[in-house]
Amino acid sequence: MTPRLALPLLLGLASACASTPDPEPVEPVASTGGETETAVTEPVHPLRTTIPVPVPQPAVAREDLSEPLQETWTGIEEVVALRPPDGPVEPTGEAIRAWAEGPFMDWVTARRTATLEVGQVARGIPEEPVYERALGAALFGYALEDFAADIRSSPVPDSITSDPELLQIYVAALTEMLRPFALEAASNYAHCQQRLVTLGDESEWVPWRAYCVDRGREVIEVYQLQPATPPAGEGTADPTDAAPGEPTDAASAAPGEV
Repeated sequence: MTPRLALPLLLGLASACASTPDPEPVEPVASTGGETETAVTEPVHPLRTTIPVPVPQPAVAREDLSEPLQETWTGIEEVVALRPPDGPVEPTGEAIRAWAEGPFMDWVTARRTATLEVGQVARGIPEEPVYERALGAALFGYALEDFAADIRSSPVPDSITSDPELLQIYVAALTEMLRPFALEAASNYAHCQQRLVTLGDESEWVPWRAYCVDRGREVIEVYQLQPATPPAGEGTADPTDAAPGEPTDAASAAPGEV
């Protein structure tokens, strides 16, 4: 039987993964005609918080990449900077349940929304050069992997951690719930590798190719997306063959796509 704590988490994530409703229309503010009499001031832009994504150095200067890819990269850094809220001081079932249904779910929704917005920008990444969409896929792969890891490391009540059998059931249920996110991350890593392999083993993008293979394999292992011993070969990081922007049915609820 799944521990009771998993229920609000499952329900909350299912709600967050549902389609985002269209924003309500905003009524225009009536003009008094006095705007032209006020002094012109420079607009204040909010300070954007970013966290660098741990990827290899690009073979091309970041500022020389296409505009959509540059915006996507910065957007992913902003998404990753949205860290989950601290858990409750007392790890009781009641306290964690309130946290999971409140601040934690607010974070899940905010991060999903931000990732979807970056996904719209990423649609403009050009097909050529080949490495452009490969880098975009790698960045989204990391964002999705990081999202799943944050959820997976959320606090668990003492009543569950103190019971090995109950903890095993809880971890299994949570891992199963996170598989769509992990599957989409692995698919993005695989797409990165598949595009870069066409450039050959002498390409200056080999470090990125190796990065995507390694990250994809780890995601597959952690979330049990394939048998424990997959066939040998670089391409085994791909459990779905889905290209960025074409999520599989199992991963259609994932929060982002390239």
